Amino acid sequence: MGFFKRRSITHESGARFADPEDLARIGRLAFGGESPHPTGLRGVPIGELDGYALRAMGSAGHPMPGSDEWSALEARLYSEFLTADEDAGAWATVGGFLVATNLTTDVKSPGPLFERLMDKALVVLRDDGVAWAAVPPFASDRWTTVHGCDGVHPAGWPGTLAYVPVPTPGEVSCSIVLAEGESAHVATRTDLGGKRDYFAERREGRFVAVIEGVDPDDGQLKRWDWSLVNADSLPEFLRELGDRLITPTTWAHGDLLPYFPCRDRTRDEMRLLARAAPAGG
Repeated sequence: MGFFKRRSITHESGARFADPEDLARIGRLAFGGESPHPTGLRGVPIGELDGYALRAMGSAGHPMPGSDEWSALEARLYSEFLTADEDAGAWATVGGFLVATNLTTDVKSPGPLFERLMDKALVVLRDDGVAWAAVPPFASDRWTTVHGCDGVHPAGWPGTLAYVPVPTPGEVSCSIVLAEGESAHVATRTDLGGKRDYFAERREGRFVAVIEGVDPDDGQLKRWDWSLVNADSLPEFLRELGDRLITPTTWAHGDLLPYFPCRDRTRDEMRLLARAAPAGG
């Protein structure tokens, strides 16, 4: 970790708007850490970015969006954000991009300076192992516009999934034993959509998937069949379920674990992949 000369970003009046090191702090709050899936803007305290925008507008006399004065304010700030990394490192670019995103009136047609800032911030996020899915949609659109796609994937941005060998059904031992009508809890997935539990249930000699979760329409806990997953044997069922769930869930029964075809890469693995294939190279 280096030592940076502290330089404030100022307006023509001389009043300080933001400190590059503070911009770096904001960038890390949103996208730092060791998970490829950081919180993004949810990691920045509510109202903090609004405070920056209000101070900027106040320093320029509260110009109306779309006016020449507004355009001049944006141009001055975005130019300053583009050089903030000279004093506080690459994360200051990310913080500046987040402040600019909160300030601009149209993230889809923001102008050349904002696009330069966004391009620079995206390279920082990519190189530090941030997952593609964590990038704001308008920014990911910008990346593919500049760099293109490799099939259905963004060109030059490492994927988060690592493919692993999956045994054939029955190749590994199975400890679950189900009589007719019995069920066994085999997985739990918790995400932004809530908690869901997955069960294997034996019916008329076959094994079917049952899901239990809260219905968002009425808030009631319910169970329903997942018709896509059913098989003649339990190992075949586990193989199908693992294939549908793709990656290890929040919790998974030991009998199910070998059948997930993918695992999430670590952030360090993402960083190494980014280093091996520089953006644009």
